[in-house]
Amino acid sequence: MKNSNKYIFFWLSTFLILFSALTFLSQNNYFTDDNIVMTNNHLSINFLDKYGSFELERKDGGYFSFIDKNTEKEIDRTAREVFIGDRLILGDNSLYEVESIEGDKVYCTFKGKEEITWSLEKAVFSTSSDLLAKKSNSSVAIYSTHTAESYVPTSGKDSKPGNGDILEVSQVIGNSLKKQGIKADVSLNKHDPHDANAYQRSRRTAAQLLKTQPATIIDVHRDGVPDPKFYAQKIDGQDATQVRLVVGRQNQNMQANLDYAKQMKAYYDEKKPGLIKGIFMAKGNYNQDLAPRSILIEVGTHTNSLEAANNGASTFASLLPGFLGITGQGAGTPAPGAKGGGIGGGTGSSIVWILLVFIVGAVGFLLISTGSIKGSFDKVKGYRKEFTSFLGNFKRKK
Repeated sequence: MKNSNKYIFFWLSTFLILFSALTFLSQNNYFTDDNIVMTNNHLSINFLDKYGSFELERKDGGYFSFIDKNTEKEIDRTAREVFIGDRLILGDNSLYEVESIEGDKVYCTFKGKEEITWSLEKAVFSTSSDLLAKKSNSSVAIYSTHTAESYVPTSGKDSKPGNGDILEVSQVIGNSLKKQGIKADVSLNKHDPHDANAYQRSRRTAAQLLKTQPATIIDVHRDGVPDPKFYAQKIDGQDATQVRLVVGRQNQNMQANLDYAKQMKAYYDEKKPGLIKGIFMAKGNYNQDLAPRSILIEVGTHTNSLEAANNGASTFASLLPGFLGITGQGAGTPAPGAKGGGIGGGTGSSIVWILLVFIVGAVGFLLISTGSIKGSFDKVKGYRKEFTSFLGNFKRKK
């Protein structure tokens, strides 16, 4: 009977551990259509695809053209890799979803207009607001994953490993915030080369920046669409570029990140119409699982000048404190969609699940090794007595 109990407890504890692990993976969106693939009639779960495999860009100098499936008209462009299921919110808040890809043409279906008008009194972040941390901070964290990205009209090339123009754009955003009295933590860490592992390297930088609980964290990029007019914009009579917001749709914070991007677009549409080009919901993670108010921005494209990109970035930065509800004195009312202030709690749920798996495993071990629940309690009591005895001996020696 005792051996029978051991087998029962063994399989019970094994089941609980597997259940906890599977629940953890499910909570973190590993089991999605994007991660579960059938190849040669075999099921393949691509856990590692979550980081770096999809956050790629074209290297042939071309771009993808988004086509409205019904009207056959071009609605947008990007040099990022595009996948079925990706979504776009255009400047007029039209929502499209990618249905098929034929060469450079991406056919999309119109899904309706997004209701993302901004108002101080009525704006509600989302049901995902529980993901936000309790602490608040008035700082802004800024870094760049693709630190080699550059602007051809200024530098003569689209890439400068070790010292890309995009680093200056990041600094322009930081300097603009500092002039407004806002603390800006701008990281100039290099993450070259521009490959599938770039986001894994920049993840360390993002994690380090998040330790200060900033109000938001921004990954600064530029697009690779060859048409210089595509992002061109006149702002206060000066040549500038538009800014596109990118949200990764493969992380547990996706809904919070998207709601944050929508509120940002709505705010900027009211304060500086036309500055935000739109929102691209792309297949990938982009390290946005680390924080619910994480955003990737594309400041112009490589065929725009650095000066124009800096003008667009500076305008973006000038309005950011108003959106975040922060002031130079470190006070202020959090903007709609910024309930609770600082960020950085994105990995908290993961830690909870890891602890849960550990506890279940420990309980299972005790049950297996003792053969009964009573034996498990007796063993725990024994450990407690030994620990108490050890503390007593240690105090006497001291």
